Amino acid sequence: MFTNNSTINSHNKLGLLLLIAADLVEVSSIKDDLEKEGYTILVAPNVEKGIDLFNTNEIDVCCISANMSDSSTLSFLDKMKQTAQVRFIPIIVLNFNNEFSSIKTEFIRHGAADMIHPRQGNHLLLAIVSNFLSHRNFIKHLQSIDPLTGALNYASFEKKALDLIDNFNNEGTTFSVSIIEVHHIQQMNKDFGFSYTNEILSTFSELMHTNIQSKESFYRLHGGTFALLHPTTKENEALEKLDKLNKTFVSNTYYKDGQSFHIQIVSGVAEWNSSYNHIQQLVVNGKQALSVAKQSTEPTCISYNNMNLESIMPIVRVIIVDDNKLSRTMLEKQFLSWKSPRFHIEVSVYDNGYEFIHSDWYHPTDYHILLLDVVMPKMDGLEVLNHIREEYPNDRIIISMLTSRNSNQDILHALKRGADDYLVKPFQPQEVLARIQRLASRLFV
Repeated sequence: MFTNNSTINSHNKLGLLLLIAADLVEVSSIKDDLEKEGYTILVAPNVEKGIDLFNTNEIDVCCISANMSDSSTLSFLDKMKQTAQVRFIPIIVLNFNNEFSSIKTEFIRHGAADMIHPRQGNHLLLAIVSNFLSHRNFIKHLQSIDPLTGALNYASFEKKALDLIDNFNNEGTTFSVSIIEVHHIQQMNKDFGFSYTNEILSTFSELMHTNIQSKESFYRLHGGTFALLHPTTKENEALEKLDKLNKTFVSNTYYKDGQSFHIQIVSGVAEWNSSYNHIQQLVVNGKQALSVAKQSTEPTCISYNNMNLESIMPIVRVIIVDDNKLSRTMLEKQFLSWKSPRFHIEVSVYDNGYEFIHSDWYHPTDYHILLLDVVMPKMDGLEVLNHIREEYPNDRIIISMLTSRNSNQDILHALKRGADDYLVKPFQPQEVLARIQRLASRLFV
Protein backbone atom coordinates (compact mmCIF):
# COMPACT_ATOMS: atom_id res chain seq x y z
CA MET A 1 0.00 0.00 0.00
CA PHE A 2 2.90 2.34 0.71
CA THR A 3 5.36 0.95 -1.79
CA ASN A 4 6.79 1.78 -5.19
CA ASN A 5 9.30 0.14 -7.49
CA SER A 6 12.21 1.26 -5.33
CA THR A 7 10.72 0.02 -2.08
CA ILE A 8 13.05 -1.82 0.24
CA ASN A 9 11.89 -5.32 1.04
CA SER A 10 12.67 -6.10 4.68
CA HIS A 11 10.48 -9.15 5.23
CA ASN A 12 13.47 -11.21 6.35
CA LYS A 13 14.69 -8.54 8.80
CA LEU A 14 13.52 -7.46 12.21
CA GLY A 15 12.16 -4.23 10.76
CA LEU A 16 12.83 -1.29 8.46
CA LEU A 17 14.11 1.86 10.19
CA LEU A 18 14.47 5.33 8.70
CA LEU A 19 17.26 7.59 10.04
CA ILE A 20 16.99 11.28 9.12
CA ALA A 21 20.07 13.34 10.01
CA ALA A 22 22.07 16.16 8.40
CA ASP A 23 25.29 15.01 10.09
CA LEU A 24 25.74 11.42 8.94
CA VAL A 25 28.80 10.99 11.17
CA GLU A 26 26.59 11.49 14.22
CA VAL A 27 24.28 8.62 13.25
CA SER A 28 26.91 6.24 11.86
CA SER A 29 27.32 4.34 15.15
CA ILE A 30 23.51 4.15 15.54
CA LYS A 31 23.23 2.72 12.03
CA ASP A 32 25.98 0.18 12.72
CA ASP A 33 24.48 -1.00 16.01
CA LEU A 34 20.98 -1.33 14.58
CA GLU A 35 22.24 -3.28 11.57
CA LYS A 36 24.15 -5.62 13.90
CA GLU A 37 20.84 -6.34 15.63
CA GLY A 38 19.29 -7.33 12.28
CA TYR A 39 17.42 -4.17 11.30
CA THR A 40 17.40 -2.76 7.78
CA ILE A 41 18.33 0.94 7.76
CA LEU A 42 17.47 3.72 5.32
CA VAL A 43 19.30 7.03 5.76
CA ALA A 44 18.03 10.44 4.63
CA PRO A 45 20.40 13.44 4.76
CA ASN A 46 17.58 15.99 4.83
CA VAL A 47 13.91 16.36 5.69
CA GLU A 48 12.74 16.41 2.06
CA LYS A 49 14.39 13.05 1.34
CA GLY A 50 13.16 11.74 4.69
CA ILE A 51 9.54 12.53 3.83
CA ASP A 52 9.95 10.84 0.44
CA LEU A 53 11.38 7.64 2.00
CA PHE A 54 8.74 7.73 4.76
CA ASN A 55 5.92 7.81 2.21
CA THR A 56 7.29 5.28 -0.27
CA ASN A 57 8.48 2.53 2.07
CA GLU A 58 6.92 0.33 4.73
CA ILE A 59 8.79 2.03 7.56
CA ASP A 60 8.53 0.41 11.00
CA VAL A 61 10.33 3.10 13.07
CA CYS A 62 11.57 6.58 12.15
CA CYS A 63 14.44 8.35 13.96
CA ILE A 64 15.14 12.02 13.20
CA SER A 65 17.83 14.36 14.50
CA ALA A 66 16.63 17.28 16.59
CA ASN A 67 18.85 19.58 14.52
CA MET A 68 18.07 19.51 10.80
CA SER A 69 19.61 22.13 8.54
CA ASP A 70 17.09 22.31 5.68
CA SER A 71 13.91 22.29 7.76
CA SER A 72 13.03 22.07 11.42
CA THR A 73 12.36 18.74 13.10
CA LEU A 74 9.11 20.21 14.41
CA SER A 75 8.07 20.94 10.83
CA PHE A 76 8.73 17.28 9.89
CA LEU A 77 6.67 16.11 12.87
CA ASP A 78 3.78 18.38 11.91
CA LYS A 79 3.79 17.12 8.32
CA MET A 80 4.09 13.42 9.16
CA LYS A 81 2.12 13.19 12.42
CA GLN A 82 -1.16 12.05 10.86
CA THR A 83 0.49 9.60 8.46
CA ALA A 84 2.57 8.15 11.30
CA GLN A 85 -0.53 7.68 13.43
CA VAL A 86 -2.50 5.98 10.66
CA ARG A 87 0.39 3.62 9.92
CA PHE A 88 1.39 3.12 13.58
CA ILE A 89 4.94 4.34 12.94
CA PRO A 90 6.68 5.75 16.04
CA ILE A 91 8.96 8.75 15.45
CA ILE A 92 11.92 9.05 17.82
CA VAL A 93 13.81 12.34 18.07
CA LEU A 94 17.59 12.04 18.50
CA ASN A 95 19.01 14.99 20.44
CA PHE A 96 22.80 15.15 20.15
CA ASN A 97 23.06 18.42 22.10
CA ASN A 98 23.16 18.89 25.86
CA GLU A 99 19.78 20.61 26.27
CA PHE A 100 17.33 17.84 26.80
CA SER A 101 14.35 18.02 29.14
CA SER A 102 13.52 21.62 28.18
CA ILE A 103 12.64 20.72 24.58
CA LYS A 104 11.45 17.11 24.93
CA THR A 105 7.92 18.19 25.84
CA GLU A 106 7.69 20.34 22.70
CA PHE A 107 8.73 17.50 20.39
CA ILE A 108 6.26 15.06 21.97
CA ARG A 109 3.44 17.61 21.66
CA HIS A 110 4.14 17.73 17.92
CA GLY A 111 3.88 13.95 17.54
CA ALA A 112 7.19 12.41 18.59
CA ALA A 113 6.88 9.13 20.46
CA ASP A 114 10.01 9.83 22.50
CA MET A 115 13.29 11.76 22.55
CA ILE A 116 16.64 10.31 23.64
CA HIS A 117 20.25 11.43 23.93
CA PRO A 118 22.34 9.00 21.79
CA ARG A 119 25.66 10.23 23.21
CA GLN A 120 24.80 8.40 26.40
CA GLY A 121 25.05 5.19 24.38
CA ASN A 122 22.86 3.34 21.87
CA HIS A 123 21.60 0.70 24.32
CA LEU A 124 18.60 2.81 25.27
CA LEU A 125 17.70 3.43 21.62
CA LEU A 126 17.96 -0.28 20.81
CA ALA A 127 15.65 -1.13 23.73
CA ILE A 128 13.11 1.55 22.77
CA VAL A 129 13.10 0.49 19.12
CA SER A 130 12.58 -3.15 20.14
CA ASN A 131 9.67 -2.24 22.42
CA PHE A 132 8.02 -0.01 19.83
CA LEU A 133 8.28 -2.72 17.18
CA SER A 134 6.80 -5.37 19.49
CA HIS A 135 3.88 -3.07 20.28
CA ARG A 136 3.40 -2.12 16.61
CA ASN A 137 3.47 -5.73 15.43
CA PHE A 138 0.92 -6.71 18.06
CA ILE A 139 -1.46 -3.93 16.94
CA LYS A 140 -1.04 -4.93 13.29
CA HIS A 141 -1.71 -8.54 14.24
CA LEU A 142 -4.94 -7.56 16.02
CA GLN A 143 -6.01 -5.56 12.98
CA SER A 144 -5.56 -8.60 10.74
CA ILE A 145 -7.51 -11.10 12.86
CA ASP A 146 -11.22 -11.87 12.86
CA PRO A 147 -12.11 -11.68 16.58
CA LEU A 148 -14.81 -14.37 16.45
CA THR A 149 -12.89 -17.20 14.79
CA GLY A 150 -9.22 -16.24 15.01
CA ALA A 151 -8.89 -16.53 11.22
CA LEU A 152 -7.28 -13.71 9.28
CA ASN A 153 -9.78 -11.09 8.06
CA TYR A 154 -10.76 -9.90 4.58
CA ALA A 155 -8.32 -6.97 4.58
CA SER A 156 -5.49 -9.44 5.22
CA PHE A 157 -6.80 -11.66 2.44
CA GLU A 158 -6.66 -8.82 -0.09
CA LYS A 159 -3.16 -7.83 1.00
CA LYS A 160 -1.80 -11.38 0.72
CA ALA A 161 -3.59 -11.88 -2.60
CA LEU A 162 -1.86 -8.78 -4.02
CA ASP A 163 1.52 -10.26 -3.05
CA LEU A 164 0.64 -13.53 -4.79
CA ILE A 165 -0.52 -11.64 -7.89
CA ASP A 166 2.80 -9.74 -7.94
CA ASN A 167 4.66 -13.06 -7.77
CA PHE A 168 2.56 -14.38 -10.65
CA ASN A 169 3.25 -11.30 -12.77
CA ASN A 170 6.98 -11.20 -11.99
CA GLU A 171 7.86 -14.89 -11.76
CA GLY A 172 4.90 -16.76 -13.28
CA THR A 173 4.19 -18.49 -9.96
CA THR A 174 0.58 -19.63 -9.87
CA PHE A 175 -1.72 -19.83 -6.85
CA SER A 176 -5.23 -20.99 -6.04
CA VAL A 177 -8.02 -20.02 -3.67
CA SER A 178 -10.57 -22.27 -1.98
CA ILE A 179 -13.85 -20.69 -0.88
CA ILE A 180 -15.14 -22.79 2.01
CA GLU A 181 -18.25 -23.18 4.12
CA VAL A 182 -19.10 -25.58 6.91
CA HIS A 183 -21.69 -27.96 5.47
CA HIS A 184 -25.28 -27.06 6.47
CA ILE A 185 -24.12 -24.07 8.54
CA GLN A 186 -27.35 -22.15 7.94
CA GLN A 187 -29.41 -25.11 9.12
CA MET A 188 -27.26 -25.19 12.27
CA ASN A 189 -28.21 -21.56 12.87
CA LYS A 190 -31.88 -22.47 12.63
CA ASP A 191 -31.64 -25.58 14.82
CA PHE A 192 -29.22 -24.44 17.52
CA GLY A 193 -28.90 -20.64 17.31
CA PHE A 194 -26.08 -18.25 16.45
CA SER A 195 -24.17 -18.75 19.69
CA TYR A 196 -23.79 -22.46 19.03
CA THR A 197 -22.94 -21.89 15.38
CA ASN A 198 -20.28 -19.31 16.29
CA GLU A 199 -18.56 -21.89 18.47
CA ILE A 200 -18.66 -24.36 15.57
CA LEU A 201 -17.02 -21.76 13.31
CA SER A 202 -14.37 -21.06 15.94
CA THR A 203 -13.64 -24.79 16.29
CA PHE A 204 -13.51 -25.11 12.51
CA SER A 205 -10.99 -22.25 12.30
CA GLU A 206 -8.76 -23.91 14.90
CA LEU A 207 -8.87 -27.17 12.98
CA MET A 208 -7.98 -25.43 9.73
CA HIS A 209 -4.95 -23.77 11.31
CA THR A 210 -3.85 -27.14 12.65
CA ASN A 211 -4.16 -28.96 9.33
CA ILE A 212 -2.99 -26.50 6.64
CA GLN A 213 0.59 -26.12 5.44
CA SER A 214 2.80 -23.29 6.71
CA LYS A 215 2.77 -21.60 3.29
CA GLU A 216 -1.04 -21.53 3.22
CA SER A 217 -3.18 -18.90 4.97
CA PHE A 218 -6.76 -19.05 6.19
CA TYR A 219 -9.26 -16.17 6.18
CA ARG A 220 -12.84 -15.39 7.17
CA LEU A 221 -14.47 -13.45 4.33
CA HIS A 222 -17.92 -12.92 5.85
CA GLY A 223 -20.50 -14.82 7.88
CA GLY A 224 -19.79 -18.53 7.56
CA THR A 225 -17.71 -18.14 4.38
CA PHE A 226 -13.93 -18.63 4.55
CA ALA A 227 -11.02 -18.63 2.09
CA LEU A 228 -7.83 -20.63 1.96
CA LEU A 229 -4.99 -19.24 -0.17
CA HIS A 230 -2.68 -21.85 -1.69
CA PRO A 231 0.61 -20.29 -2.93
CA THR A 232 2.47 -22.13 -5.72
CA THR A 233 -0.49 -24.50 -6.03
CA LYS A 234 -2.51 -25.50 -9.07
CA GLU A 235 -6.26 -25.92 -8.92
CA ASN A 236 -6.23 -29.72 -8.98
CA GLU A 237 -3.63 -29.78 -6.18
CA ALA A 238 -5.76 -27.46 -4.05
CA LEU A 239 -8.78 -29.68 -4.71
CA GLU A 240 -6.88 -32.73 -3.45
CA LYS A 241 -5.93 -30.76 -0.35
CA LEU A 242 -9.58 -29.91 0.40
CA ASP A 243 -10.66 -33.53 -0.09
CA LYS A 244 -8.03 -34.64 2.43
CA LEU A 245 -9.15 -31.98 4.90
CA ASN A 246 -12.74 -33.17 4.61
CA LYS A 247 -11.72 -36.74 5.34
CA THR A 248 -9.73 -35.56 8.37
CA PHE A 249 -12.69 -33.60 9.75
CA VAL A 250 -15.23 -36.39 9.15
CA SER A 251 -13.03 -38.95 10.94
CA ASN A 252 -13.18 -36.92 14.18
CA THR A 253 -16.16 -36.45 16.50
CA TYR A 254 -16.64 -33.18 18.38
CA TYR A 255 -18.90 -32.46 21.31
CA LYS A 256 -20.90 -29.44 22.44
CA ASP A 257 -23.33 -29.43 25.38
CA GLY A 258 -23.50 -33.22 25.33
CA GLN A 259 -24.22 -33.35 21.59
CA SER A 260 -21.79 -34.93 19.15
CA PHE A 261 -21.18 -33.58 15.67
CA HIS A 262 -18.83 -33.89 12.70
CA ILE A 263 -17.44 -30.89 10.86
CA GLN A 264 -17.77 -31.25 7.11
CA ILE A 265 -16.99 -28.66 4.47
CA VAL A 266 -18.17 -27.68 1.01
CA SER A 267 -15.80 -25.66 -1.14
CA GLY A 268 -15.13 -24.19 -4.54
CA VAL A 269 -11.57 -23.97 -5.87
CA ALA A 270 -10.24 -21.60 -8.55
CA GLU A 271 -6.73 -20.92 -9.89
CA TRP A 272 -5.34 -17.50 -10.83
CA ASN A 273 -4.45 -16.92 -14.47
CA SER A 274 -3.46 -14.03 -16.74
CA SER A 275 -7.05 -13.31 -17.81
CA TYR A 276 -7.89 -11.94 -14.34
CA ASN A 277 -7.50 -8.27 -13.46
CA HIS A 278 -8.51 -8.32 -9.80
CA ILE A 279 -8.60 -10.85 -6.98
CA GLN A 280 -12.36 -10.39 -6.69
CA GLN A 281 -12.78 -12.12 -10.07
CA LEU A 282 -11.06 -15.20 -8.65
CA VAL A 283 -13.21 -15.06 -5.52
CA VAL A 284 -16.40 -14.85 -7.61
CA ASN A 285 -15.38 -17.93 -9.58
CA GLY A 286 -14.52 -19.76 -6.37
CA LYS A 287 -17.94 -18.82 -4.98
CA GLN A 288 -19.59 -20.04 -8.16
CA ALA A 289 -17.90 -23.41 -7.74
CA LEU A 290 -18.98 -23.35 -4.08
CA SER A 291 -22.60 -22.72 -5.05
CA VAL A 292 -22.46 -25.82 -7.24
CA ALA A 293 -20.89 -27.84 -4.42
CA LYS A 294 -23.69 -26.77 -2.07
CA GLN A 295 -26.25 -28.39 -4.34
CA SER A 296 -24.95 -31.78 -3.28
CA THR A 297 -26.42 -33.45 -0.21
CA GLU A 298 -22.89 -34.67 0.64
CA PRO A 299 -19.86 -32.48 1.53
CA THR A 300 -18.25 -31.79 -1.82
CA CYS A 301 -15.30 -29.83 -3.26
CA ILE A 302 -15.71 -28.48 -6.79
CA SER A 303 -13.04 -27.14 -9.15
CA TYR A 304 -14.12 -24.09 -11.15
CA ASN A 305 -12.13 -24.79 -14.32
CA ASN A 306 -13.31 -28.39 -14.46
CA MET A 307 -16.99 -27.45 -14.28
CA ASN A 308 -19.36 -27.61 -17.18
CA LEU A 309 -20.92 -24.29 -16.25
CA GLU A 310 -23.87 -24.47 -18.58
CA SER A 311 -25.01 -27.87 -17.41
CA ILE A 312 -24.41 -27.52 -13.66
CA MET A 313 -24.93 -23.81 -13.07
CA PRO A 314 -27.35 -23.46 -10.12
CA ILE A 315 -30.97 -22.54 -10.80
CA VAL A 316 -32.72 -19.62 -9.12
CA ARG A 317 -36.49 -19.95 -9.27
CA VAL A 318 -38.30 -16.63 -8.99
CA ILE A 319 -41.90 -17.18 -7.89
CA ILE A 320 -44.42 -14.32 -7.94
CA VAL A 321 -47.63 -14.89 -5.95
CA ASP A 322 -50.04 -11.97 -6.40
CA ASP A 323 -53.76 -11.80 -7.17
CA ASN A 324 -53.28 -8.49 -9.03
CA LYS A 325 -52.80 -9.44 -12.69
CA LEU A 326 -51.13 -6.16 -13.70
CA SER A 327 -48.64 -6.32 -10.86
CA ARG A 328 -47.99 -10.00 -11.54
CA THR A 329 -47.39 -9.43 -15.26
CA MET A 330 -45.08 -6.45 -14.77
CA LEU A 331 -42.92 -8.30 -12.25
CA GLU A 332 -42.79 -11.42 -14.41
CA LYS A 333 -41.59 -9.42 -17.40
CA GLN A 334 -38.93 -7.67 -15.31
CA PHE A 335 -37.53 -10.86 -13.79
CA LEU A 336 -37.48 -12.64 -17.15
CA SER A 337 -34.97 -9.96 -18.21
CA TRP A 338 -32.58 -10.94 -15.40
CA LYS A 339 -29.44 -12.54 -16.88
CA SER A 340 -26.79 -13.76 -14.44
CA PRO A 341 -23.37 -15.34 -15.11
CA ARG A 342 -23.81 -17.36 -11.91
CA PHE A 343 -27.38 -18.67 -12.18
CA HIS A 344 -30.01 -19.92 -14.55
CA ILE A 345 -33.14 -17.86 -13.84
CA GLU A 346 -36.62 -19.42 -14.08
CA VAL A 347 -39.79 -17.40 -13.38
CA SER A 348 -43.25 -18.67 -12.48
CA VAL A 349 -46.42 -16.89 -11.33
CA TYR A 350 -49.48 -17.75 -9.23
CA ASP A 351 -52.62 -15.72 -8.54
CA ASN A 352 -53.23 -17.02 -5.01
CA GLY A 353 -51.35 -18.60 -2.11
CA TYR A 354 -53.41 -21.79 -1.94
CA GLU A 355 -52.64 -22.73 -5.54
CA PHE A 356 -48.97 -21.96 -4.99
CA ILE A 357 -48.33 -24.09 -1.89
CA HIS A 358 -50.15 -27.07 -3.44
CA SER A 359 -48.01 -26.90 -6.59
CA ASP A 360 -44.69 -28.63 -7.22
CA TRP A 361 -42.78 -25.40 -6.63
CA TYR A 362 -39.93 -26.57 -4.36
CA HIS A 363 -36.73 -28.17 -5.71
CA PRO A 364 -34.18 -29.08 -2.99
CA THR A 365 -31.08 -28.39 -5.09
CA ASP A 366 -32.29 -25.00 -6.43
CA TYR A 367 -32.54 -21.53 -4.93
CA HIS A 368 -35.93 -19.86 -4.56
CA ILE A 369 -36.95 -16.20 -4.48
CA LEU A 370 -40.59 -15.72 -3.43
CA LEU A 371 -42.47 -12.45 -3.86
CA LEU A 372 -45.66 -12.84 -1.82
CA ASP A 373 -48.55 -10.39 -1.87
CA VAL A 374 -49.87 -9.95 1.67
CA VAL A 375 -53.57 -9.62 0.80
CA MET A 376 -54.88 -12.50 -1.40
CA PRO A 377 -58.03 -14.65 -1.52
CA LYS A 378 -58.13 -18.24 -0.20
CA MET A 379 -54.74 -17.94 1.56
CA ASP A 380 -52.96 -14.67 2.27
CA GLY A 381 -49.23 -14.00 2.10
CA LEU A 382 -48.64 -14.25 5.85
CA GLU A 383 -50.22 -17.71 5.95
CA VAL A 384 -48.02 -18.79 3.03
CA LEU A 385 -44.99 -17.33 4.82
CA ASN A 386 -45.75 -19.33 7.98
CA HIS A 387 -46.21 -22.53 6.00
CA ILE A 388 -42.94 -22.17 4.11
CA ARG A 389 -40.81 -21.31 7.15
CA GLU A 390 -42.26 -24.25 9.07
CA GLU A 391 -42.06 -26.85 6.31
CA TYR A 392 -38.95 -26.00 4.25
CA PRO A 393 -35.27 -25.27 4.97
CA ASN A 394 -34.44 -21.55 5.03
CA ASP A 395 -31.03 -21.52 3.38
CA ARG A 396 -32.33 -21.77 -0.21
CA ILE A 397 -35.42 -19.59 0.07
CA ILE A 398 -35.62 -15.79 0.08
CA ILE A 399 -39.06 -14.34 0.82
CA SER A 400 -40.02 -10.74 0.10
CA MET A 401 -43.49 -9.53 1.04
CA LEU A 402 -45.47 -7.25 -1.30
CA THR A 403 -47.90 -5.04 0.55
CA SER A 404 -50.02 -2.00 -0.24
CA ARG A 405 -50.48 -1.38 3.47
CA ASN A 406 -47.68 0.87 4.64
CA SER A 407 -48.13 -0.34 8.20
CA ASN A 408 -45.17 -0.81 10.50
CA GLN A 409 -47.13 -3.45 12.38
CA ASP A 410 -47.73 -5.55 9.23
CA ILE A 411 -44.09 -5.24 8.23
CA LEU A 412 -42.84 -6.15 11.70
CA HIS A 413 -45.22 -9.12 11.78
CA ALA A 414 -43.86 -10.46 8.48
CA LEU A 415 -40.21 -9.98 9.45
CA LYS A 416 -40.78 -11.77 12.77
CA ARG A 417 -42.31 -14.71 10.90
CA GLY A 418 -39.25 -15.07 8.69
CA ALA A 419 -39.59 -12.68 5.76
CA ASP A 420 -36.23 -11.47 4.42
CA ASP A 421 -37.53 -8.19 2.99
CA TYR A 422 -40.68 -6.24 2.19
CA LEU A 423 -41.77 -3.95 -0.63
CA VAL A 424 -44.56 -1.41 -0.33
CA LYS A 425 -46.84 -0.87 -3.34
CA PRO A 426 -46.80 1.01 -5.62
CA PHE A 427 -43.26 0.21 -6.77
CA GLN A 428 -41.23 0.24 -9.99
CA PRO A 429 -40.54 -3.32 -11.26
CA GLN A 430 -36.92 -2.45 -12.09
CA GLU A 431 -36.41 -1.28 -8.50
CA VAL A 432 -37.83 -4.58 -7.24
CA LEU A 433 -35.40 -6.50 -9.46
CA ALA A 434 -32.41 -4.47 -8.31
CA ARG A 435 -33.35 -4.95 -4.67
CA ILE A 436 -33.87 -8.70 -5.03
CA GLN A 437 -30.55 -9.03 -6.89
CA ARG A 438 -28.73 -7.34 -4.01
CA LEU A 439 -30.47 -9.56 -1.49
CA ALA A 440 -29.67 -12.69 -3.49
CA SER A 441 -25.99 -11.73 -3.78
CA ARG A 442 -25.75 -11.65 0.02
CA LEU A 443 -27.77 -14.76 0.81
CA PHE A 444 -26.98 -17.05 -2.12
CA VAL A 445 -23.24 -17.73 -2.49
